[in-house]
Parts: sequence; C-alpha cells; structure tokens
Amino acid sequence: MTPKKPPLTHFLCLPITGGQAAPQWQASLRQFRDDVVATKTSNSPLDAKGSSIPVEGIRPLGTLHLTIGVMSLKEPERVERAVDLLKKLDLVDMLKKGKEEPKCVRTPRQASEEPTTATGEPGVSSLLAQPDQSASSPPLILSFTGLKSMHSSTSTSFLYTPPTDTTGRLYPFCLSLKDRFSAAGFMTEEDRALKLHATILNTIYAAKAYPSKTLVQGEDGRLRVAEVEKAGTENAVDGHLTGDEHQDERQGNEPSNQEGTMAEPLSTKSKIQPPEPKRERKGKRKKQVVRFDARDLINHYSAFEWARDVRIEKVAICEMGAKKTKDEKGKVVREEYTEIASIPLP
Repeated sequence: MTPKKPPLTHFLCLPITGGQAAPQWQASLRQFRDDVVATKTSNSPLDAKGSSIPVEGIRPLGTLHLTIGVMSLKEPERVERAVDLLKKLDLVDMLKKGKEEPKCVRTPRQASEEPTTATGEPGVSSLLAQPDQSASSPPLILSFTGLKSMHSSTSTSFLYTPPTDTTGRLYPFCLSLKDRFSAAGFMTEEDRALKLHATILNTIYAAKAYPSKTLVQGEDGRLRVAEVEKAGTENAVDGHLTGDEHQDERQGNEPSNQEGTMAEPLSTKSKIQPPEPKRERKGKRKKQVVRFDARDLINHYSAFEWARDVRIEKVAICEMGAKKTKDEKGKVVREEYTEIASIPLP
C-alpha cells in the first residue's frame, strides 16, 4: 500500500508584485479580463456572461508569485526551523554563484529537462550564463512576456506567463534555494524539473465557484449550466488535493514570442470543453476541471508584455490557501497568500 503523502502547508517563492510592478500587473490583468470576458447576457450563469472562459479562473494580483517548491510543515517547530534556514541564507553569495549548478540529486527525467533559456523554462544555457561577480550583486530584474499552457493548448485548464532574466541567474538561483530546503528535509520531492511561472488563469477556481454544476458550450459558443454530481475533494489545502497552481503544473511546450507589445482586441473565442471528472478514489468525491481550447488566446497573447523590469525584492515562505478579504457587503476586495517570513534580496 502506497504511504499517504503529508498535506502541503507552505511554499517557498519569489513575490513578483512589489514596488512598481503592481500597477503593471493590474493593468495587464484588467486587459486580459476585458479581452476574455464578453458583455453580460441574461442567459448565462457566469459573472462573465457570454465568455468562453470562466472569469473565476483569472488569478488576482495578490496571488501572483514564482513558486520554488512546496512544503509540509504541520508542526510549529518545523515552521520555525524552515524560517530559521531562510533567514540564515546568504542570498548575495547565491546570486553570484548563479552559474554553478546546485548539488541537488535529479532523476533521469529532471536531468533531461534542465533549462536552456533564461526564462525559467527547461534546458542548460542559463546554468552556463556568467552572472556579475562584483562585491555586491546587482538586483534581480525580470520581465514577463507571452502566454503558455501547462497542458496541451487544445485542452487546457492552466495558463501562465514565464519570467525572462537576461543575466541568466534566476533559474540556477532558484535551484540553489530548492536544494537548500530539500537538503534540510523541508521541500517535497518532485519527479520533474522546476518550471518557474506566474499563473494567469486556472479553471479549478471556476469549478469551485459552481461545485454542483458543469459548464458546457452551446452552439453560440457561450457557456451553459448542466447539473452533475457535486465536485471537489475533502480536506483540500489550497487546492493541492484539487489541483491549484502548486499541484496542477505540467510541462507545456507552446512557443512564445518574447517581444513586448500590447495585444489587439480578440477576434476569435477559445472553445470550451465540458468539465472532465477525474477518476474517483475510494472515500473521495469526484472533482471536475473545465478545459478549453486556448490556441487562439495563446497566439493572441504571444507577444503581450505583462510586466517589465520587475525587481525581485525578497524570497518568502507563504502559507497555502490564498486568504480573501471582503468589504462590509461581503464582496471580495482582495485575495492574497499569507507571508510568514521573508528575507530581502539586494
């Protein structure tokens, strides 16, 4: 019998919305929402009436980050030890040694997927990049351009934008961080290469918004509701048992144009496929994922610049489960992960 995996409670990440980056992300997310959300109609159950993509899947500003790894820190003492490790790291030295490959053990699959670009995508050139070796390491500055899918773009539920680092330090720096936390026994082992990304849309949140219904596409391209068995799983933490951005990450192979330009209005709509219930495990309820054909959308946003010159200001440990803040009328006005500890970057 396979041992039960411990629940995931925290994750190590690089926040990407600090300083001047927040207004850029806000404007880009607003344009993306406007492009994929059509004018409301009376016969659609969605807040985005007439849209081919559930608006609930678009991630809020406060949830954007680059995940380095996930952890199971159930006991307070393990949390304290992980925080202590973070605070003792010499980030300046780690950035300087960005060209040196971390010592963490890799599976054959991971070894074949080492990064080849400075974008955080799989291959080797970023490990060979020559970072600045001056006394004080320059700031880590990133840009985010294009839109990719974690799955086949013909049937996906997860879209993201990759980071670009012209100095080649980002990927090896993150591997080094992952190595330190893995060696200390905090990081959950994964049989796949690190894939740095900022989640733009994940339809698992749309499924949560309509837990007892399925969304299907009519001949007019608009979503309709049909009754199905209630979706979701029990005892989920931040969707890690239901497939949020820390769980539902799979390798994507869509090319992206790295030129930073504004997207033109959409001329076509992506095609929705009915939610597909995953195989039900004993003692668990079915979950469903809304998948859609994102080829037109990905092509449309291939050169779109989400944010440029984003300075990475810190490395942080956050709790799973984005917390929602509501106003006096019960409307969600903010959603973000709780940071329990961080250490500043130069």
